[in-house]
Amino acid sequence: MKGSGLALNLTEKSRRSIAFYLMISPWFVVFVLFSLYPLFYGLYLSFTNYIGLNLQTARWVGLQNYKNVFTDSDALYALGRTVMLTAVYVPISTLVGLLLAVLLNQNVRGVGIYRTIFYLPSIVPLVSAALMWKMMYANQTGILNVALKPLGMPSVNWLSYDYATMSLIITLIWASGSGILINLAGLKGISKELYEAASIDGAPALSRFVRITLPMMSPILFFNVIMGIIHTLQLYILPILLSGNDLLMAPIRPNYVYVVHAFQQVFAFQRFAYGMALLWVLFTVILLMTLVVFRSSRYWVHYEMEQEE
Repeated sequence: MKGSGLALNLTEKSRRSIAFYLMISPWFVVFVLFSLYPLFYGLYLSFTNYIGLNLQTARWVGLQNYKNVFTDSDALYALGRTVMLTAVYVPISTLVGLLLAVLLNQNVRGVGIYRTIFYLPSIVPLVSAALMWKMMYANQTGILNVALKPLGMPSVNWLSYDYATMSLIITLIWASGSGILINLAGLKGISKELYEAASIDGAPALSRFVRITLPMMSPILFFNVIMGIIHTLQLYILPILLSGNDLLMAPIRPNYVYVVHAFQQVFAFQRFAYGMALLWVLFTVILLMTLVVFRSSRYWVHYEMEQEE
């Protein structure tokens, strides 16, 4: 009887295992076909001379495409602009998102309306948002320049070489409502007893923010920094829409970011193998920058479990 019960138990476990694998199989098949396979097939193509739509003419060239990346002045320029954009945008967006979340965490009348207003831009379709901001940035008819005229200030070409990167950063920050929402959720998770105890001890508001809010929010900020780096390094649709079609024809522009260069090589020149090499170099850059942030997190990210220990 004992052996029979064991057999029934094993049969039940087998049924559960089969049910589990059947349930995840649709997702797994889609993941392999549309994510994993294209990823490694693109890696294979990056070692060939595949140009155009005739795959049969592709020949193995080894690391030649990767060597070309580091001798391509446009690619290096675009990579430098992208890293610079990331280094400027990520800290600003992280700080702005945290400060706005702190303000939106106050118990004041109508705070729900303000939360909706600040989150709403993040759900606006990207194309619609880009076209809206492009109209606002227009040299003569844009609302920003119209607002400057009564102040006696000259019109500003917001999409020119000198201002295009700043305009792009403003647009990105405007659409960063999801980061504010994540920060707000993190603030809601901080116990009010900590602030009450600090107030009883006579700690001012700034001290409570530095010694309680920042350490408790550091895991959330860490997550936002990582996601901000990945998102900004992969940015390409917004610069194209803001700068217009000429972006694909004029490499030396402030918003000619790295993925736009890869986009140009693949879709404008049909240099598919070289485009794949460009993107795998970007993957390496993202991986390295992410590892650096992970490595540095031991010095500024504090987890509640560590504090309890």
